[in-house]
Amino acid sequence: MRVAVDARQVYRANRRGIGKALRLMLQHLAVLPQFEFPLFYQTEPAENPFPERPTSLLPRRIDIPGDRFGLWEQVRLPVAAWRAGADLLYCPANTGPRYPGRPMVLTVYDLIPLVYDAQNPRTKVWGQAVARAARAAQKVHTASAYTASQLHSVLGVPHQKIELIPIAADPQFVPVTDDDTIAAIRRQYGVPDGQPFVLGFAASDPRKNTRRVLEAWALLPVAFRERYFLLLVGVQDSAMPGFQQLATELLPHGGWRLHGYAAEAQLPALLTAAELLCYPSLAEGFGLPVLEAFGCGTAVLTSNTTSLPEVAGTAAILVDPEDPRAIAQGLRDALGSDAVRAEFARAGHLRAQGFTWPIVAEQVAELFARVGR
Repeated sequence: MRVAVDARQVYRANRRGIGKALRLMLQHLAVLPQFEFPLFYQTEPAENPFPERPTSLLPRRIDIPGDRFGLWEQVRLPVAAWRAGADLLYCPANTGPRYPGRPMVLTVYDLIPLVYDAQNPRTKVWGQAVARAARAAQKVHTASAYTASQLHSVLGVPHQKIELIPIAADPQFVPVTDDDTIAAIRRQYGVPDGQPFVLGFAASDPRKNTRRVLEAWALLPVAFRERYFLLLVGVQDSAMPGFQQLATELLPHGGWRLHGYAAEAQLPALLTAAELLCYPSLAEGFGLPVLEAFGCGTAVLTSNTTSLPEVAGTAAILVDPEDPRAIAQGLRDALGSDAVRAEFARAGHLRAQGFTWPIVAEQVAELFARVGR
């Protein structure tokens, strides 16, 4: 079976959640002998995402003159899939062509903009594109029951059309045991020598809750803030001045650092070095950072809303992400006891073993076979 893939998210610079998940999915699907995957992308990447590319992955850069109004996705992609003799078109990033020209599987990881920013004109256009793609697809895959319920309640996708297959963390997320690597990563990210630290993933997107994390940290007793350092990574250049000003106002005595994009290859060491991952996101379609921290043996504080309880189970401290005092109390519970953190780290490491890419790939392959036959 030949499965054409919209692979733009894999080939983009600074891959985030969808691109990371798709790259791992393709790596594990590629070992199955019954498939070939033409991978269509639009711009050349700074680095090859598949340095040891299996022969079943067939990268093909395609473009369209004067690409406007989504013509690459709506016209160029389905034509390329047809020319490649594809049995199936896979669109992994929420949208796809209205007329795919062959059976299509669509992945929708979340509908968060339609819940939190519904009146934004751009959100409305995006929502209409997702709805059209969902109607055109034979199956709509999603990774969480939370998003599956939204697909039905918000977009009216029939239950029988929705396929729930959870995803997994990159196998690289295991504890880093080399002391020199841990020391180097601490220095690189500005963590003071010998001081334990809490790691958070920040961003300009309000749902990543960076403001409330800073507010919660400011609510901690001085003794906690003197003992532990706060490191927030992932802040975009455009958002850095605003967050720097806020952090300075809330925490004038220091004890924190805001950092930009953290490279994928450095995340296992960062997570291993941290005492705790603080990840009280307002909304997620899945929540890969939780599984990544679990894999590294690091305790996690996360939200009690949307998909995050599905991923975390009972292996993380769950808090109300809209309440800085609740976040602060969760931090106190975790940071006040080495035994508590150790127990959550042990439980998380065990839970991560239930989410593996070989299992995901088997289930996705079965879905492709059903739709494409």
